[in-house]
Amino acid sequence: MQLILWRKQKLSSIFIVCVVIVVVLVCLRLGYWQVQRAEAKTQQLAHIASVQAQGVMQWPQVQALPSDWNKTGVQATLTGTIDTDHYWLLDNQVYQGQVGYDVLTLFKPATSNKPLLINLGWVKAPISREQLPSIELPNKPITIDVQLKQGKLSGFTLDNTSLNKLEDDSWPKRVQTIDLQLFTHQTELAMIDFIGYRQGAGDELGIPHYQAVVMSPQKHYGYAVQWLLIALACVVVAVFASKRRN
Repeated sequence: MQLILWRKQKLSSIFIVCVVIVVVLVCLRLGYWQVQRAEAKTQQLAHIASVQAQGVMQWPQVQALPSDWNKTGVQATLTGTIDTDHYWLLDNQVYQGQVGYDVLTLFKPATSNKPLLINLGWVKAPISREQLPSIELPNKPITIDVQLKQGKLSGFTLDNTSLNKLEDDSWPKRVQTIDLQLFTHQTELAMIDFIGYRQGAGDELGIPHYQAVVMSPQKHYGYAVQWLLIALACVVVAVFASKRRN
């Protein structure tokens, strides 16, 4: 009888050790991932700072930049016209606790052959989901300040919209993510391969609220420490539980 109990205790101890090892390894992996995120954010902030140290550029200066150079963080002043026939409403955008849309439209700089996708800012959503906000776009040349972003433009989304599943021909279009390929297909217009986020105060076109880096490197390091403390706590609890059983 004692032999059977000893074997059960032995198997139970082995199981607990395995669980603790798995939990600790998972926590260490998550902590390391947060450290990697923090380092990536630090590099991104350093790149943006070095770019913005060059000052605000005009569109010809932006066009003169090397094609393989990441233009994220570039601040530019653009003069041109907005395409009033096509614009998108980026869904599920929250500003100061209120749900709304970001207004995406095409901007044609005076010295460019291709339009640039511009995020004009946030507008409040109507009470009814069936109703879209009405935006009156200017049909005269305007000058706007933007911050550019190049690379991965779309965030996390549950939307499965593709080129084979498009909405009807009505405008504006409600979208769940920024997809230049989709927008090009819908408008039949070749676009510049980056986006401009309007800067400055809000107006009837929208409220600019873009932040290049939402979560700071310090927060990622903080989360990494939390995961390490969870791993340590798991080990301590397992050791004390083992001693108490013995």
